[in-house]
Amino acid sequence: MLRNILSNWFGLVVLGVVSVILTPAMVHGLGNLYYGMWALVASLVDYSGLLDMGMRATLFRYVAYFRGANQRAGLNQTFATGVTIAVFAMFLCALGFVGLAVALPPFFKFAGADKLVFSKVILLMGGAVSLALPTQFLSAYLRGLERFDLYNLGLMVHAIVRATLLLTLLKLGFGIVPIAMGVLASEVFVLLLYWALVKRADPALKVSLDHLTWKQTREMCNFGFYSFVTNSGETLRYSTDSFVIGRMLTVALVTPFNVATRLTEYFKALIGGISGPILVRLSSLSGKNQEDELREEFLRSTRFSMLLSILVGGVMILDGKTLIRIWMGPEYLVSYPILVVLTVAYIVTWGQIACQLLIFARARHHKSISWWTLAEGLANLCLSMLWAPRFGLLGVAMGTAIPLVVSKLLVQPWYVLKDLRMTAWTYFKGGLVRALVVGGIFLGGSWILTRSAPAPVSFSGLAKACAWQTAAFAAMAYVFGLAEVDKLTVRTQGRRVAMSLGLLRSP
Repeated sequence: MLRNILSNWFGLVVLGVVSVILTPAMVHGLGNLYYGMWALVASLVDYSGLLDMGMRATLFRYVAYFRGANQRAGLNQTFATGVTIAVFAMFLCALGFVGLAVALPPFFKFAGADKLVFSKVILLMGGAVSLALPTQFLSAYLRGLERFDLYNLGLMVHAIVRATLLLTLLKLGFGIVPIAMGVLASEVFVLLLYWALVKRADPALKVSLDHLTWKQTREMCNFGFYSFVTNSGETLRYSTDSFVIGRMLTVALVTPFNVATRLTEYFKALIGGISGPILVRLSSLSGKNQEDELREEFLRSTRFSMLLSILVGGVMILDGKTLIRIWMGPEYLVSYPILVVLTVAYIVTWGQIACQLLIFARARHHKSISWWTLAEGLANLCLSMLWAPRFGLLGVAMGTAIPLVVSKLLVQPWYVLKDLRMTAWTYFKGGLVRALVVGGIFLGGSWILTRSAPAPVSFSGLAKACAWQTAAFAAMAYVFGLAEVDKLTVRTQGRRVAMSLGLLRSP
């Protein structure tokens, strides 16, 4: 599992570097208005992911389950069902974007030339995201097979090709429409790439409509429906803010809000790097009915995810203002309070990601949690609309953060503990308390040390500050945050990594 996590993180480093370079180039190259337009369309892209009807998460879960149970026929049936639904969703998505290209420009009060430009961007990005749906199914299959190395290879190649193309277009002075055409071209390339990677990962895979069975399709669609409900709630949570700002404030204000959410996307992606391997592991243990091992793995995953969330969130809070100033310019420091509000909520959420993963690995309480997630997303939308006129961008951020914290603190853990027959005290003591102690010491000590020190003025200075903060946190986490079994795992895996790099000899 550590290899898969490291593979994910290496991919995230590449994606992060690409995004750090591409985001300011896009913002300054397009300007606030057209980048705000781009962010609005990007939110539409997030919504279009709902058209997979929850099948990506379903495919991931079922592939991991059948792989753990060593059922070849089940894998073939799962793949055939997933791809069939992906192709159907691709055509449905393309038709939907045609309608949006007509309806949305007047909704956001675009007129004249900007109206036509917005329609063209919607159509081009709609074509790109339609092609992305079958690509995402292929990537889910790779993750279910635990081939995170190939999955991340595809992500990195895609990111580099796309960024190179977009930066070239910006350098040549092209505007938003040719850039959207570049995105569409990159999606054609990556679809072919992922198909080649799937065939490499699973040469025994047989693709045939004969593998479609009504029983398997019905079971996957039932699970997928509740994944769809969950995705709907999460999309309302993460992707409605741009629409609220664009409609109730101004499209130009989408840009500073997007700067903050872009940083929190890195937060999500970094923790997401451990969530995939954890889900595969929990699904495999569930498929083998190893209940005691499942409980131990759940608590261990919670310890690691909370430690990692506090580290990433703490560094963002401590250094976020400096990062925004160096990265985007001092005119975007208005994004920092938004970043702090969202980061606090994300620490609570992603620190307990093992709860959500276990629910879907077990497929027992996912129905109830799905409806709770949808209710949370609706609450987010309502609160953001209520507070946006009064508090501006910060009100939109609070509308996202408050329902998220309530759900992840009170609702989700209750279902998990009921399923595992575990007490709240066992969960708190075994999964959370060590990380919370380390986090309190780290944040308090770092704040005292940095409040009187001059802020870094370059990326190298910022990197040094983040490095010593990470090193200090890692030392405290090892001494106080890990159980003895965790320390043994860290030493063992560290030794294996060192030997693979030639730093140690095999005993």
